[in-house]
Amino acid sequence: MEPTTTRLMDHIARSTVNSPFISLTCSYGVAWHYAMSSSTRAPTSSEPAYVHEIEIQEPLPRGLKLLDPVKEVAQRLTLPIDPGPPYQHDGLPGFLMGIADPGNMGHLLTQRAMQPPTSEGTPRPPNLTMELETLVRALRDSEILVHGIIPATCVKNSFDVYPELPLLE
Repeated sequence: MEPTTTRLMDHIARSTVNSPFISLTCSYGVAWHYAMSSSTRAPTSSEPAYVHEIEIQEPLPRGLKLLDPVKEVAQRLTLPIDPGPPYQHDGLPGFLMGIADPGNMGHLLTQRAMQPPTSEGTPRPPNLTMELETLVRALRDSEILVHGIIPATCVKNSFDVYPELPLLE
């Protein structure tokens, strides 16, 4: 599958499974959180989830490509005066929290976009583009994408993880 920017945005913003990318994070905390929440069962000390520590050095292994999703998406952003919706939102300041944490703050995504007193427009939720959603979630997850196969020699550690302490949000 070709690694296009549209597929990159689908992978991050829509959690598309059919993707040419592998998600990595620069944050052990994010990896731990995903291991805890993505398991089909609650991890325990006898049946843990796993976090793998990957180390990729220059020169990259043959056929492997690393992508910073923020940089990839930023390359295609337009100016606010260009045709089409800009990536900027027109919601309240908390709108970004709804993008970053839809499970707890998703109600902020549906709040009506405020209009100037002279506006007679139809009430609507704030503007949310795939570009903005991808940028926020990539930053939230400290995400780096891989296209290609990560050689086993790049796996430096594999950690058993389970909820020893309460999950800190």
